[in-house]
Formats: sequence, structure tokens, C-alpha cells
Amino acid sequence: MNIVQIDAEFFKHDAQAGGFFPNTHTNLILDIEKFITPTGQNYIVEGIRGTGKTHILKMINNRCLEKYDKLKILPVYISLAGVSEWIERDMVSFRLHLYNNIVKSTIDTVKKNRSSIELSGNKDLVKSIKKIGQMFGFNKEENFDELLEEIRNLSETLTKNLTYSLKEQLIKELREETDIIEGTMQSSVVNVKGSVQAKNGLNTELKFLGSNLAHEDAATFILEFFRELRNILGNSYSYILIDECSEVSKEAQIEVFRLLKLVRGSGGEDIEINPVYFCATAYPTPITYYPSKTKGDSFNFEMGHDAVVEYLDLDELDDEYLDFFKEMTNKRLNEFKKEDTASSYMEIFENERVFVLSAYLANGNIRRYIEILKHSYDNLAKRVKIDDTSSKQAISQKDVQEAVYSIVNDQILSFNRLNEQDMELLHDIISKLSKRNKKTETENKSKINKIPANVYFTISRLQANTYGNLIMQGALHDKGRTRRRKYYTEGGVRGLLYMLDLSVAFNESAIDRQRAVEIFSKDLKANAKSGYLYCQDVEIK
Repeated sequence: MNIVQIDAEFFKHDAQAGGFFPNTHTNLILDIEKFITPTGQNYIVEGIRGTGKTHILKMINNRCLEKYDKLKILPVYISLAGVSEWIERDMVSFRLHLYNNIVKSTIDTVKKNRSSIELSGNKDLVKSIKKIGQMFGFNKEENFDELLEEIRNLSETLTKNLTYSLKEQLIKELREETDIIEGTMQSSVVNVKGSVQAKNGLNTELKFLGSNLAHEDAATFILEFFRELRNILGNSYSYILIDECSEVSKEAQIEVFRLLKLVRGSGGEDIEINPVYFCATAYPTPITYYPSKTKGDSFNFEMGHDAVVEYLDLDELDDEYLDFFKEMTNKRLNEFKKEDTASSYMEIFENERVFVLSAYLANGNIRRYIEILKHSYDNLAKRVKIDDTSSKQAISQKDVQEAVYSIVNDQILSFNRLNEQDMELLHDIISKLSKRNKKTETENKSKINKIPANVYFTISRLQANTYGNLIMQGALHDKGRTRRRKYYTEGGVRGLLYMLDLSVAFNESAIDRQRAVEIFSKDLKANAKSGYLYCQDVEIK
């Protein structure tokens, strides 16, 4: 077919499933380096699906290892995306999964990068190696590398027992063990080494490690592990990178935030830098459950106090918005450059307006942008095959429109994600904005100073949680998280600023499709500069 050539790898966008390409990263708008500081800082990176949260964590992981010789920051990446339903609902099982994976990831990182990760050589080195050995049931091991191998093998055995046929037996025995007084439990097994079998058939060391990781105070065990590890490696600190915190049950989320709370307080009064910090990714509330004593939890996890919050959302009004998508597109094209494939964003679009339309319809969602290009490219291939044209064709505005139609209906407004109430709320918002915008378009024909089209609206704070599913799906956007300007409802009372998604607005004709590019690039900025003078009030009845 006579169309612009794009390698299929270009369209891979899931960083959890083989779609992580560090060479395509662009630091425009959100700089990775801000997360990597010599003195350490705790972060929560919030964002809906497709905004690049996993990519950010994996970039942090890469940069820490690339600069390890200089910064001495040990990254420990784990993801909760693959936790099975039965594990996340049983706290003994979940703690085993969470803390065992932290241990495995830590050891794997050290072993894989051992050539650049040296031992501290301080006087307490052997003492700390022995201490870690004792924590995992190995009382006589003094060689650090051999100890890592022993712990890694034990940890892997624990994973297999938890995942496969012995899981019921393992959980049963660990429940019994965690009921025993902690001191008695440790004294009975700490000096046992080798393959001695417990009476019920489990290796005693395995049972010991499992008991420590399944215990309600397992987070403290992990922090002690990182304290001793810091003494062994002489590193600045370890950096726990926990991905997809919101993908597990409420109870499991509470356990994760308990760990993060303890990490935050892991330093002492005489320690300038904690032995460990965290950067965790999560969905916005109410999808993510942040523990609170007012809700009956035993502790508070306070955003802004226990962690710096970064809301991952490329704002469509940012001066570098289009530059970001241009740079990212060019980097991806060149990452997968082959003979006769495109190397510039201008080669894959009919003209600049088609690119601008595609970028704004993504509404800051990187995954959606790539999805738009994938669907548009498929539409282009079908169209050219039918037309059998002789000239080389690129993605047209019609291709983009058809792509957005599919994405809005099949993904954003998916019936398995949104309930009837969500649909009714969205329909009401679309109707109000559409009616007002059509009136504005008519009035503007006779005006010199034209009124900008509007996709913004304000709601009462009491109604914010009602819009949670629509925000998670990307049908609406919480602009109060990214905007600095003041915004007011009619009458001067301040409200929460929300926005109808640009793809939804375009697809549902809430704005004039013919003027879409002008609206996205001019009208939205004009509205913002006015202090959202044309913003609409929405009230749930």
C-alpha cells in the first residue's frame, strides 16, 4: 500500500507489558530529575490510566542506576498490577507478596549491578551482614554475595509456595506462626540452617521468613533490612518505587500506605538522610483509599504531609503542550526507525492541523495519543487500499475523527467502567455545554470581540466524589489539580474547576467540530485568561 510507513513497535504503549522505551522519554513539562535528589524525598504520583505513571517510575529506576556511582541511590521497583484477587483480599497473603517482592527486587538490583555497587568497607560491615543473615534465618553467613544468593533462593521458594500447590498449607502454617509471641517464634528458628523440615513439611527457614513477612509488623522488618543494607553498601539511601498502588483492594491499599508511612518516619533525630524513601503511583481519589482516622483507620496518611504529590496530567494550556507531543512522536519514530519508515511527525500527518487535532484530542493522555495514531493509521490503510491511490498518503483529519469515535465509544465511555448514574451525569454536562456553545457560535457571527467556546464547568466540593468514575475514564478532568488561576462560579462563590474531555466534547458535538483546532489552540486559552469567565455551573439534582 502506498502510505507513510510506521513500524508496528511505535504503537506499543503499555510500560507494564513491554512498552517501556527509555530513549523516547522527554523531560518537557515534567522533569525526571526532580524525583532524584541527593537528600531524598517521598512522592505520590497521581494520575489516571495512560498518563505515564509506570513510565515515570521506570525512568527513575533507570536514572538511579545510571548515576549510582555519583548519587549512591539504590532503586527498588515493584508493581502491584499482577496481584491475584485471592492474595489482595487476604492480608497474610498480601503482606507475604508485598514484602517478599521488595526483598527479591532489592537483591536482584544489587546482584545485577554488583560491578558498580561496592561494599562500604566500614568497621560494622561484617556485623550488618550477620544481622541481615539472622533476620532471614541464616545465623553464620558472613559473605555478602553468598548471603544474597541464599536469601534470593529462599525468597523464590516462598513465591512458588505462595503461588502454586502449597499455598493453602503455607498460609495455614503462617497463620499459626503469626499467632505465636514474636520473641518465642524467632528464638525457636533463628539458629536453624539448612534443609531441616518442620513437622508439617515446610522448610524451617522458609517458615521463618514467611512468618516475618506475614506478621502485622512486617513493614518494620523491611525497614530494618534497609537500615542494615545501607551500612553494608554505604549508599545514600534505598528508593522504593511502588507502582499501581490503586490496583489492589482497600485493605491491601491500607497495608501499602502503612509501609509508606513508616518509611517516611524511618530516620532518627540525628540522621540527616533516611535509609529509605519512596515514590508510589496511584489513581486519584476516590479510586485510591488514603487511610484516615476519621474513617476508622488506625493512622492517617496525609497528602502533602507524608508525601509530595505530583499530579500527572499534561495541561492542554501549557505552553509546551504541542512541543511535548512533537518531541515524543519524533523520538518514538526514530527509536523504531527502519528502512523507508517515517522519522518525523510531519511525515505521518497530512498537515500540521491534523497533528494539532490529534494532540489536543488526547487531552494530555499519552496512551490515548498513541491509540489515536494507531486507529488513525489503521483507518488510513483501509482507506488507501479501497481508493488505490498512486500518491503516498498520510493520516488525515477524517482518519483521526473515525479513530476518536472508536476510542470514545469503546474505551472512554465503556459500559463496563461507567454505570447508569455516570452516563446520566455526563449526558447532562454535555447537553448544557453544547447548548451554550451553539448559542455562542450564533452570537459570534455578529460580534468583533468573540466569546470563546467553553468546555469548563464548576461543581460543589460536596459532589466531587460523584464524578470519580468519569475522571478515571478520562471523560472529565479535574483542572483544579493543574491550574493556578482563580476561578469562580456565578455570583462569586468559588467552585471546583472541571473540564469535559476534548475527545468526548468533539465526538458528542459539544463544540463545533469544524472549529475544533481553533477552539483547542485559541478559545480555551482565552477562556482561561479571563479567569474562566465563561465557565458553566453544574449542579447534581
